[in-house]
Amino acid sequence: MSTLLHVLFWRHAEAEESAPGGDDLRRALTREGRRDASAMAAWIKAHVPKPWTVCCSPALRSRQTALALADYPVERAELAPDRGVVDILDLIESSREDGHALVLCGHQPSLGSAALRWLCEAEAAFTLRKAGLVWVCERERDGQPNRVLRACVSPDLID
Repeated sequence: MSTLLHVLFWRHAEAEESAPGGDDLRRALTREGRRDASAMAAWIKAHVPKPWTVCCSPALRSRQTALALADYPVERAELAPDRGVVDILDLIESSREDGHALVLCGHQPSLGSAALRWLCEAEAAFTLRKAGLVWVCERERDGQPNRVLRACVSPDLID
C-alpha cells in the first residue's frame, strides 16, 4: 500500500466580527485566533509529512491562519467564503503532486462538507470548529485509491 496524497482541510481560526457594511474579506484574526492558528500549525509540523503545499482563501483571516504554518501560502479563489464543495474538490484534483501534503485553509460550510465528500463521498453538512482540521490520506490499495481518516483535531485538544 503506497501513499498518494495527504489532504488537510483546515478551517481558519477565530476572526473579528464584521462591522455592519464592512468588508468580510478584511476580517483579521483575534488574539485567540492567532494563538489557535499557531497551536494547530505546530501540531501539523509535528505530525504531517513534508513537503507541504499550503493554500488559503483570499480572506485575511484565512491567510493569517495559513501564515502560522507557511511563509508564503498560495492564495486560491476556490477557497473563498462564497465558493462551494465542488470548487474545493476541483482544487485538490488540479493540485496533485506525489509526495506533497496539500493543506487547504478555508471556510465553513464548504470546507467541512468538502472534507466529508473527499473522505467518503457523502453529500452532507459537516462542521469544522474554528482552527480545526480534518486530515485525509489517500492511499493505493489493490490498484485502487482508498481514502483514510488520519486525524480530526481542534485546537482545544492540543497543548
